[in-house]
Amino acid sequence: MTKIALGLYGAGGFGHEVKDLIPSIITRIFPGLNENDFLLVFIDDNQTLYDSEKDQIIPLDKFVMLKNYKLYYCVTISDCKSRSNVVEKMSNHNVDPVTLIFNDTLVMNTSTIGIGSIIMPGSKISKSVILGNHVQVNFNSYIAHDCKIEDFVTISPAVTCCGNTLIGSGSLIGAASVIKQGTLKKPRKIGNNCTLGLGSVLLTDIPDAQTYAGNPARKL
Repeated sequence: MTKIALGLYGAGGFGHEVKDLIPSIITRIFPGLNENDFLLVFIDDNQTLYDSEKDQIIPLDKFVMLKNYKLYYCVTISDCKSRSNVVEKMSNHNVDPVTLIFNDTLVMNTSTIGIGSIIMPGSKISKSVILGNHVQVNFNSYIAHDCKIEDFVTISPAVTCCGNTLIGSGSLIGAASVIKQGTLKKPRKIGNNCTLGLGSVLLTDIPDAQTYAGNPARKL
């Protein structure tokens, strides 16, 4: 079988959490793969922040030049805009994004998960949910029925996103936040490039590029 190299782009705390979980799902992502034919590394632009040798961190130009490997990547940066920038950069190389859905998650079979997305343990994705590309759903979050989460959204740990909610691209939902459900005719809407502060309770819609926080959440 062809050798496979998986680069996790972003060697921060979230990246290390993801890296430690990879062995539990590797044979599901790449069936029949021999562990001796698999290379797992971090890709990071600023290696001065980390112990590059200990953490197996290499620059992008070195990763794309790995010979005899089929190359895959997943972005492990929580910042939405940075993640989008990395994906744009990776589009210039012959590297395929991989979706990581870890064990101890529930994804109902009527829901779809976009490419390059990460679903962390304890998360639950209910029926008829659409998750876009390069979305992160962190530990123990719940996405209820008929929600649509667009590209490059970050769902932080322990978020409850109730049914019929639309979250626009590039938005960040802070840890332990609760989003009140909408309806089929009038979904709860969070615009593009928004931030909902941690521990917030959102009862209203949020226009594009706004920051809301509190209980109930109000514009900052």
